[in-house]
Amino acid sequence: MTIDTHDPLDTASRYTLVTIALLQGVVLCYLHFSLGFGAEGQQLWPATDLRWLAAIYTLVIALPVFFYMGLERFQDYRNLLAAAVLAPLLFWLGWHLGWLAQAADLALRGGNFIMPFVASIGTSLFILAVYFRAWSHGGRLKASYPQLIAYSWQNALILALLGLFIGVFWLLLMLWAGLFQVIGVDVFATVFNEPIFVYPVTWLVGGVGLVMIRSRIRLIAMVQFMCEVLIKALLPLACLIGVLFLAALPFTGLQKIWDTGHAALLMMLLAIVLLFFFNAVFSEQAEPLPYPRILRCFVYLGILLLPINSLLAAWALWLRIDQYGLTVDRLWAGVIQLLVAAFTLTYAVMLSWKRGDALRGIHIINSWLGIGMAVLLLVVNTPLADLRDWSAESQSARLSSGEADPDEFEYAYLRFELGAYGVRVLQRLSADEAFAEDHPLAAKGIDAALARENQYDRTPQVDTSDPDAVAAMFRVDASTAPPESMMRVVAEQQNYCLSSSGLCAVVQATSPDADYWIVFYTHYSPYSSGEVYRQTSAGGQKIGSASLLGCQHEDSDQPDRLEHLSGPFMIFTDGECYYQVTPRLDYLIGLPAPGEESTGG
Repeated sequence: MTIDTHDPLDTASRYTLVTIALLQGVVLCYLHFSLGFGAEGQQLWPATDLRWLAAIYTLVIALPVFFYMGLERFQDYRNLLAAAVLAPLLFWLGWHLGWLAQAADLALRGGNFIMPFVASIGTSLFILAVYFRAWSHGGRLKASYPQLIAYSWQNALILALLGLFIGVFWLLLMLWAGLFQVIGVDVFATVFNEPIFVYPVTWLVGGVGLVMIRSRIRLIAMVQFMCEVLIKALLPLACLIGVLFLAALPFTGLQKIWDTGHAALLMMLLAIVLLFFFNAVFSEQAEPLPYPRILRCFVYLGILLLPINSLLAAWALWLRIDQYGLTVDRLWAGVIQLLVAAFTLTYAVMLSWKRGDALRGIHIINSWLGIGMAVLLLVVNTPLADLRDWSAESQSARLSSGEADPDEFEYAYLRFELGAYGVRVLQRLSADEAFAEDHPLAAKGIDAALARENQYDRTPQVDTSDPDAVAAMFRVDASTAPPESMMRVVAEQQNYCLSSSGLCAVVQATSPDADYWIVFYTHYSPYSSGEVYRQTSAGGQKIGSASLLGCQHEDSDQPDRLEHLSGPFMIFTDGECYYQVTPRLDYLIGLPAPGEESTGG
């Protein structure tokens, strides 16, 4: 590895980065107060319009971060070109994000929209900053692959060290405030918690820390060298895991992969780790090549087998999509799988075709794939290819074709996970009179989803005094009929089950002394937990909770009916899964004491 000890930041660039950081903190402080966190508690522009709010937040956060990583010299026309391209693009991306939430009458805060947006845009800007930095430093659009790898390491380590620096700074401030609070001086704790202090000071300290870290290129290079040494030791182990996994499949079969819902994720994770390790170790065409010949051939074998891993992961993902349709999570998994497959296939082709000159071909194609990856992560956050739009249309098609049961569909998902696109589908279904006549319960679910104030609103969507309407909200085996008096108690206590159809199931559990009814939550298959009720002369009574002990097979279905298992315990089973009932204390206290029944009147 070549250690570059030059300082890429001149004086003007240093002051520029610190000034940008301070201005960024001031603007973010104003945006914080605009959300209603000021003294009067009133929202100010741009918080009154989520489109403007998201657009400005995206621009104010993302554009400076790009220059924190990519700026080489302040007096460089390339900086203006980058700002001219990225500023409107980032504003548009943020505007679209705000529209998604505002059109669905949702708050912008929360992980449903923010986290995927931040992760994808952040990754894209990280990649683009590496190319921009190489362009600014070398003066040519074409950059060498080792240079791109070096800048990638530098930017990643700079961000990590900067986060550590800011974290230690705030730990010291907390220690400062805590020490003075001990002696009755609260002024420091009060000041340090004020947004008008937090934002400008944090970003100013961050700007100063950024300049200091970027001025210590030799330190960063040494940390990079140590990371590469450790990764070089771990790469053969990662290859061994991949080879052993594929070698075991002919003996175990593929069915276990298809039966799990996370097989694609695990296989993609292994492929990503292998790709990252391989690039870190083989980033330069140095002589001699890393590892002894036999071990190097084994590493190449692990890389050559990666397309099989990608194929299996894609197959597992497709089975889930074919069964349940497109969702945002599955589409994101598909995007990641597409990128992973592009890299793994490229590596395998180059290693088998070019052989001795494979690394040079891999480096060239990697440079182009990196740009493609950055562009793709930007495009999927635009109206051109928004994953929420695809998911909404897929779920709408499944409802229209009958692949999904309209009465058991989770309509809240369309609104709270898909935003404006999901609301469009809900409004289309709500206006369909034929659909409402054929599926009255589904129509109520759609209206309830549109009326809910937030994703966690558990207001019942049916009249709790109507036993038929209440019973229709639960999954119940056709051969059983829960008592109306008991269902009235369930309706009073289980608002969650009535907030949307199909969230809960009522399963009869028979025993020699009485019949019990267990209200299970249907998120898991088989059911994992539920509440136990018993029909008494006074009506329904909640007596305890039920928990899954285990099943004989991993792919067990949800039980329709349970029977008491003989023995001195309250265990119910359908012959496949076993549930233990734990009584409530108040129920046990109300039971007759030993001997009381025989002596009492």
